[in-house]
Amino acid sequence: MIAETFKVLLLEDEPVAAKITERMLRRKGAGRYNVLHVANLAAAVAELREGNFDIVLSDLNLPDSEGLDTLSCITDKAPELPVVVLTASSDDEIGIRAMQLGAQDFLVKGDFNESALQRSILQSIERHRLQRVVRQLAIIDELTGLYNRRGFNSLQASIHQRGLETARLGYVCFFDLDRFKQINDELGHQRGDEALVEFATALRNVFRKDTLLARFGGDEFVALGVEPRDGFAAETLQALENVLAARNVSSGVPFRIETSAGLASFGWERPVEMEALLAEADDALYRNKERRRRLRAAADETNLEVSA
Repeated sequence: MIAETFKVLLLEDEPVAAKITERMLRRKGAGRYNVLHVANLAAAVAELREGNFDIVLSDLNLPDSEGLDTLSCITDKAPELPVVVLTASSDDEIGIRAMQLGAQDFLVKGDFNESALQRSILQSIERHRLQRVVRQLAIIDELTGLYNRRGFNSLQASIHQRGLETARLGYVCFFDLDRFKQINDELGHQRGDEALVEFATALRNVFRKDTLLARFGGDEFVALGVEPRDGFAAETLQALENVLAARNVSSGVPFRIETSAGLASFGWERPVEMEALLAEADDALYRNKERRRRLRAAADETNLEVSA
């Protein structure tokens, strides 16, 4: 649903052109557009940092920026906003190139009227919204709502870098569900899906909001974050064990949810690349899973002897 009113950032260094554009929006919009006009890129960047805009209308050639570099700066500073380029050139190649670089539309100055301007704004806002939805769907795991592997790969760099630059340790933790195949084989894939969703919810509940949580596929999950205090990662893993244990002793649960985990750490004193960290966490997971399997086998053997 498109909003009833829009906050527009108009980036235009020619006063006459700016007044014409503002007049068009006042006449056609009847109060629908709240326009803020700035005359250079530096002022626009400052406003984008502070303001809650719906769209940017931008000339490309400014006192402090020229050509498509202007557009690149805007889309870099405010990737969540649609941009309509206002160009003095009638060369379609410039406009098409602008759209390839992230603009939603382009209009040639002196060659559009109020209706064309409003149509461009409304269509650009809606098209940008739909594109954001599509991009989000591409990086979200449909079943659990966590990020998928593509989403993890897209977002991990900033968290990894933060861990390398602070005194606190960063951590990567791999998880998989113990005896998940048994749930699928004995109770069906619907129950298996329920187990995955429940486990994803447990991860959200115990980890901090700034942790990157992802499902890599099947019953494989990963958490990436930076510890707010020493020992946080180990404490969180214990909290997860406690949550699952309490869930498993509840009456009426159709299956148990248990997990093995593998932890790897990094920081400015241990600047390990992400690929190596993932491999390290995966190895730790395998060792932990084998240890848990042996403990269960020993417990089952003891129970058999007691029964006999």
